[in-house]
Amino acid sequence: MIVESYEDVIVLSGSLTNNHWETIQTAISLTLKRHPSGVVIDCSHLSSMTPEGAETFHSAIKFVRAHREARVVVACVPPNVLDVLRSVPDVRSQLPISATVEEARRSLDLLVEEHEVKRKRGPNRTYVRKVLACVCPSSGDEYLLTVVSDLVDKDKTKVILLIPVIVPRELPLQSPLPDVEELAARYASEAAKRLDSEGVGYEIVVERARDFATLVMDTANEIDAAHIILGLPGDHDQDTASAKMFKS
Repeated sequence: MIVESYEDVIVLSGSLTNNHWETIQTAISLTLKRHPSGVVIDCSHLSSMTPEGAETFHSAIKFVRAHREARVVVACVPPNVLDVLRSVPDVRSQLPISATVEEARRSLDLLVEEHEVKRKRGPNRTYVRKVLACVCPSSGDEYLLTVVSDLVDKDKTKVILLIPVIVPRELPLQSPLPDVEELAARYASEAAKRLDSEGVGYEIVVERARDFATLVMDTANEIDAAHIILGLPGDHDQDTASAKMFKS
């Protein structure tokens, strides 16, 4: 097997028949120093893989668990290699896989954009309370921002705008979700511009989670929110997830 790296991508070539994690870990560690948001492992040039070789990715999963800020996304996996990966239980359920390198990069870039937005906190004030504003999953609800602007005391209140990326339970939590992530990034950018223009103190958090209700409750507790402003779909009375949210 051959390991090459360029920019934020590590390319694996040849046949992966043994656990080569030590070799790949060196490449990942060096790449993360240049691109701390994450690394793409391009498997398009892998000709074959054995279950022993798949243990390389099991080790990668353990590495990510131990380094919470790191993300590793595997891309362009040939069908025969994918079949082997799916045969290894922990790898099958926890390895984020993307169809293309560009799709994986966009998913990693969302984290960078989130951190850039979070540094923009609005006017330099001392706030006495925090309000949690939550946009409905997979939504670009502008009216939520109107409600936020109308209700909060801009001189005393800081708004934490939560933009959820809800990952289906059949996928690993860090799996790329191109359409959802693109919408979240666009909404974060537009929200930042609007809240800046209206003089609202804010912080924007883009968060991956399994369950919207749990994410909202955990975030509210974490920031000690005085109030929660919650965006829900218009047909929420027919929606089981929204009913769960009301109950929570």
